[in-house]
Amino acid sequence: MKLRLLVLATVGLLAAACSDNDNGGTGPGTRMYNQVQRLGNPLVSEVLLQKRDHAVHGSIGPDQDATLVAPLVVDFMTTVAGRDPAYIQAIAPALIPDVLVVDTSKDPSTAGWLSTTLSGGYGGRTLQNDVVDLALTAVFGSALGDAAHATPELTTDNVGFDSPNVTSSFPYLAPPN
Repeated sequence: MKLRLLVLATVGLLAAACSDNDNGGTGPGTRMYNQVQRLGNPLVSEVLLQKRDHAVHGSIGPDQDATLVAPLVVDFMTTVAGRDPAYIQAIAPALIPDVLVVDTSKDPSTAGWLSTTLSGGYGGRTLQNDVVDLALTAVFGSALGDAAHATPELTTDNVGFDSPNVTSSFPYLAPPN
């Protein structure tokens, strides 16, 4: 009798542990996620948008940038940076949508932030890219030859590259200093 109860209890536990909903072997089912932040192009969020607009920018996708982010970027570039419409029009493809573009048909040695827009390069970023200075130069400098409206004193944060031990294998950087 005890053996029969033990067998029935074991079968009952096994049956309870099994489910006919295996979701096709793809996992626990559909999940919903909330985007908390995005930062493809540090220039857009950290330089061109007011702090109060960061939450909106971080919660939308790049498909909404032309409608919701572009007017804010144009306003900053016009009023704060003093850039003319031709300059804004020329640099807009690098800023909107806020994504990090990599053109794998190009030579990887031409990798660099904004290089797809400014020089027809590979795009992306290298570890040595000073994206803050590049961003400030794109906004306040003569990145596209518009020296007449440039403000050179605003093109650097005066912080140099401080990881001289970049290696060709993972983790690529030296330990934090």
